Amino acid sequence: MGYNSFMDFSRPDNARTINRLKVLSELRMGACSKAELSRRLDINKVSIGEICSKMTEEGLIESAGKDLSAPGRPGTLLSINSKAGRVFSIEDGGKSFSVAVSDLLGRILRYERLPKGDAFQDQLLRLIEKMSAGDARIYGAAIASETETGISLPFPSVRITHSEAEAEAEVARLGDLESFLFISWSDCIAATIRKREMMIPLPDFPHMKAQKEGNCSCGGQGCLEAAASGRHLLETTGAESYRSLLGNAVYTDAIKRALRPMAAALAEAVQALSASSVIITGRMAMMSDEMYAYLQTMVSSLLPPARSDVTIYRSSAGENGAREGTALKALDTFFYNTELLSRLRAIEKISVPFLI
Repeated sequence: MGYNSFMDFSRPDNARTINRLKVLSELRMGACSKAELSRRLDINKVSIGEICSKMTEEGLIESAGKDLSAPGRPGTLLSINSKAGRVFSIEDGGKSFSVAVSDLLGRILRYERLPKGDAFQDQLLRLIEKMSAGDARIYGAAIASETETGISLPFPSVRITHSEAEAEAEVARLGDLESFLFISWSDCIAATIRKREMMIPLPDFPHMKAQKEGNCSCGGQGCLEAAASGRHLLETTGAESYRSLLGNAVYTDAIKRALRPMAAALAEAVQALSASSVIITGRMAMMSDEMYAYLQTMVSSLLPPARSDVTIYRSSAGENGAREGTALKALDTFFYNTELLSRLRAIEKISVPFLI
């Protein structure tokens, strides 16, 4: 859709665009009648009717049966036509890229891996062509990577970190999660916090001082990354995979040694950022309940009594988190334009007194 995030909200054309986005955002949550849309969004029925008629003509929304819940003559329920468009999500997995295509409700329809190599760009474009569905419009793509990938696509794209993608997936599954701290714990460690409906990356978290020694990729000594990353654990234990590392009792002590600096870093970050709770995402999120209890106890002991209610949670999305979150980021950016609506809500909350 390509909306300008700096649009003048007072212009009639832009007001119609905003109302259109509000309708799409509401229908994203589930089927709804025009009368109910008018009530929820506080937009008059005539405008709602015009918006819905236009989007029905464009194929973006469709009938979803009759609304039998309301009194009187049943109205027609409307819903997003999920088949009308597609977004792509591309995840940098180190030695390969994961490529997925999703519908307009964020449901992943197909998923494949492509090895990195000289022919990757051509292979990616052929795969995208194969995964595209007929006349369905491709709105854009999101790429989960910590660095620029050099990928060139025939449609708009945006890059996010793995921790941002995994955090997006958790919010989609569990709700708002305002002020939650998300720790992406796999080969590397990364962190993101959700504040005012925005994901804010925390690039300094993996480089917090955790021990006296240990060379870090940043060039420093004793960083959390060097003491507790999944890569460090695999290298020092000799475990063949994360499944083996987390499922074999022989590695319990090594994991606990990594949990101690992680607990110290979490306690400091929770205090500094006023985080309400923590969700562990990434491959290490699948550690045992015993390890979560151990981490929770240490974090609680390091926090002041007033913050003792801070809880450490396991990811609800598991290994699919980055893939799901990347698809959602593409939809939020190129179809639903959630950032624009968030900015508008923030503006509407501001009450400015007028002096006469």
